[in-house]
Amino acid sequence: MATKKVWLAAVLAVGMAVGCGGEGGSSGAAPTAQQKSMAQSGDAGSSTVELTNEAANEAVVESGAPGATSAKTGSSKSYTGGTIINYQATVNVTVDLDVLNGQGQDAFPNATGKFNVTANGAVNGNGMNGTATYDVTVTWVTDGVFTDPTSGDVATVASGSNWSYDLALQWSKVDDLNWSIQATSDVAGSLNATVVHDGKTWTVTGTVSRHAAASFSRTAGNYAWSFGVNGSRTLVVTDGTETHTVIVTMAALDHILIEVDGVVFGPYTAFQVWLWWHFDCNN
Repeated sequence: MATKKVWLAAVLAVGMAVGCGGEGGSSGAAPTAQQKSMAQSGDAGSSTVELTNEAANEAVVESGAPGATSAKTGSSKSYTGGTIINYQATVNVTVDLDVLNGQGQDAFPNATGKFNVTANGAVNGNGMNGTATYDVTVTWVTDGVFTDPTSGDVATVASGSNWSYDLALQWSKVDDLNWSIQATSDVAGSLNATVVHDGKTWTVTGTVSRHAAASFSRTAGNYAWSFGVNGSRTLVVTDGTETHTVIVTMAALDHILIEVDGVVFGPYTAFQVWLWWHFDCNN
């Protein structure tokens, strides 16, 4: 995604601050190659919900404050982005994951496909201060294809797939050079995706619970954004012959538990998950 480079930099910073620790589980043993493999496949499958959630949130934020999110990708809109804030009670936009950012680069380099975002709710306030609460539904117009840049796993969610979640926005504006928008979403959605891992196709089903908070702002003309997330995934990974259960619980970027078929590993930082399990923990 467009946020991935900044997110990974934050992960690395957290990982270095906390330290390396050990990679053992509740039994004290390191995860086996198969346990890592199943965790990678499960994570790739759940990313179809998690990364779509991020892109959908940004689309809704952008709908009422053009440039507020695209500025973080290097768009020229960063000089004026979000100075006009005008949210509506009904939002209907289509997100194309193959779109280019303001620098002519792929805005979502690890994903492709199109989905529709409809948001309905209540808006209170004006262009200077206000809130909006939305019920958001995401519906895939095409197949969505996601590639984990670390494991290389490819996950696909089928055209027509849909799920809903809650999104709350809050904004405050002093003038064109000083404004902020906060977006908080809560997802409790089902998952059904196919994942190609090491040339073998797996089906990943289950549930994803995700609380994400993002902030976009300008202070004295300087643009900034931040992102935080916590949640859990309960996933069933199967090829029709063998079946595995993967549970990932993230209390914070520096406290992640990974359970594979009843064996618990961690807690880890997100950097340690990336280093030892070889997947990006987007949850």
